[in-house]
Amino acid sequence: MKTMNRRRMFTRNKRIAIEKDYDIDLLLSIDHAEGLDNPSTYPSVTTRDYRVVFWVHPDYQLATSRDLGSPDPVWNQKCRMKLDKSRDCKFLYVEVLRYGSSSESNPGTSNGMSLVGRAQIPLPNLSSKTDGRYGLVRPKDDEYKAEGHITLSMKLVKIDII
Repeated sequence: MKTMNRRRMFTRNKRIAIEKDYDIDLLLSIDHAEGLDNPSTYPSVTTRDYRVVFWVHPDYQLATSRDLGSPDPVWNQKCRMKLDKSRDCKFLYVEVLRYGSSSESNPGTSNGMSLVGRAQIPLPNLSSKTDGRYGLVRPKDDEYKAEGHITLSMKLVKIDII
């Protein structure tokens, strides 16, 4: 995110200091999830192919690769996202999707994807790192049900622009 915060300090008409412009990047590592589509709760789910979609602003979404095999998928993927200072950057939004046949997905979906969990995670302070295990909620009828966790780490870094 670019900050146009240039302040010049003058002493007797001489410039003595300039604050630099800078960008802020979010360094994100999405490690794994656990407790998705519990086989005893969802016995009809036979395809366990998961992907994480994540964003700070909905118009710029990124995704992990797909992990196939268990209700505890592992991605171990890192990415760097530039943040837009002109927007309110407070949360990382995460959704875990399951890909499968349309008969295994939520009623009404024709693309074979089901939302199995989502989270809204506060971004860390500048230059500090946050890592943890975050609870996911799953849409169920007109409510949300706590189900599963995702483990990830985040750090906001300031990049000086020359």
